[in-house]
Amino acid sequence: MRNSLLLLFLLCFTPFFFAQEKIVNSDPEEIITEEVTYGKIENNIFICNLFDWKIAIPEGFKVTELKTADELQNKGYTFIKNNAPEGTVVHSKPPILIGFERNKYNYFSSSYESLKGDKKITLEEHKDFSVQLLTNTYTKIKELKSEIKASNLKLGPRQFYKITIRLYNAKNDRLVLTQEIYNTFINNHLLSASINYTNEITGMLLYYSLKKSFETN
Repeated sequence: MRNSLLLLFLLCFTPFFFAQEKIVNSDPEEIITEEVTYGKIENNIFICNLFDWKIAIPEGFKVTELKTADELQNKGYTFIKNNAPEGTVVHSKPPILIGFERNKYNYFSSSYESLKGDKKITLEEHKDFSVQLLTNTYTKIKELKSEIKASNLKLGPRQFYKITIRLYNAKNDRLVLTQEIYNTFINNHLLSASINYTNEITGMLLYYSLKKSFETN
């Protein structure tokens, strides 16, 4: 089970994105350090310089170090690439906007991937393929049971889809971790945010921060 938890950690650091029907952006959905590349941090607020967006970093969370993110993202990318459906092209290292964590299982991360030159699809088609990829990936981990649900929602004026993944210990059905993925299209880019938590209060706190970030922009 220990090895499965390590693999789970690597996968949660690797968001499940794709740009075309058969192209998946399996990028390390995390995370940046004080040297934020695509924006700046002022008064514990990340201000993005790629589009009009800013998000507050909750008290008690720290910006994740870039070196840690790079190491984990590469390992997670390799696993997903090796287990993706046949014919799927997996891309790594999309632009990561910001990530912050309480610890390695409770954190937020976001990325912004260009769709320029890719086959145009709807957000609903993107959701369906993402669910398929996630299901295929998590069923490879025999020590874990997965429960994956998808829904649509609006954050501020923007339409998102949400995928909720609950992962359980296969031996005793104990909930190990919950991951929520929020995706939308902005300016011919895929914006993806991931919330990962081991208790509901942390999950609610991170979701509130994400929700407020679109209500004020």
